[in-house]
Amino acid sequence: MKRHLWQLRAVAAAAAVMCATAPAQALELRFMTGPQGGFWVPLGGALKDMWERNIKDLKVQNLPGAGVANVRGIEEGKAEIGMGNTITTVDARNGAAPFGKPHGNVCNLATLYPQYMQVVVPASAGIKTVADVKGKTLVTLPRGNTTEVAAQHILAANGVTYKDLKVNFGSLTDAVTQLQDGHAHMWIIGTSIPSGGIMDLASSRDVQVLDLEASFPAIKKLNPGYVLDTIPAGTYPKQT
Repeated sequence: MKRHLWQLRAVAAAAAVMCATAPAQALELRFMTGPQGGFWVPLGGALKDMWERNIKDLKVQNLPGAGVANVRGIEEGKAEIGMGNTITTVDARNGAAPFGKPHGNVCNLATLYPQYMQVVVPASAGIKTVADVKGKTLVTLPRGNTTEVAAQHILAANGVTYKDLKVNFGSLTDAVTQLQDGHAHMWIIGTSIPSGGIMDLASSRDVQVLDLEASFPAIKKLNPGYVLDTIPAGTYPKQT
């Protein structure tokens, strides 16, 4: 079963790279990570500790953020480094939505881990394709998160817009609760595999992860930062 894969990357302004080559002196970097409760916060803490241990006189200030907000923060000089995604950087450099203008001060520095866009539905919802969510309720992360941007890409590639359905924006915990209670019919989430949230949901009700292979050419056309990959069988309960 095919899924979307996009690479999570650290992004930094060119100015920050030049500062690192300046004469020896105390260097302070502002590092935008993610929202509270997300994986980027502890990952950012681990990177901060590693950098400060290995680079003399470096001090890193970790700040909350989100995929889109971090890119904007770097472009506007509010941070020197931050978490981001390949698709976010592509949209920012090109001035595509949600950025509105080309962001020339941002570049990708390193790939940290693969992050999978996953479309999850209750097995009892009768939803076989993304287009089947029309007239129903979708839950995804709040605006400012790359997942929310990617959700729009996935919907658009299947001829669906937010106007065709009800959209609830909330945390991972909110999404699991809404699907468990039957208040939402589809969840689009970008995360590593296996996702703890999907595992929690699957422990209380049968779920299906939709195959996105047929949508991939249209999604790739919207943003070339996507790569197609496979979620191995057995990653989630009853996913054979």
